[in-house]
Amino acid sequence: MNKERQGEIALLYLKHKLQTDGMRLPPNIHRDIGNTAKALNIPVDEATEFAEIIVREHVEKTFPKKR
Repeated sequence: MNKERQGEIALLYLKHKLQTDGMRLPPNIHRDIGNTAKALNIPVDEATEFAEIIVREHVEKTFPKKR
C-alpha cells in the first residue's frame, strides 16, 4: 500500500471517529495543536490548517446550512 492510500484511509478513519465519538475543543486548542505538531515533527502552521479544515468540515456536516 502506498503512502497516498495510507493517508486517504487515515483521513477517512479520523472523520468516522469524529462523527461517531464527537469532538471537544479545549480552550488551549492552539497550544495542543502546536505541541502535537512538534511531537510529530510537522510544521505547526500545517497542523493548524489541517485541524481547522477537519473541525470546520465536521461542524458543517453536523449543522448543515438551512436552505
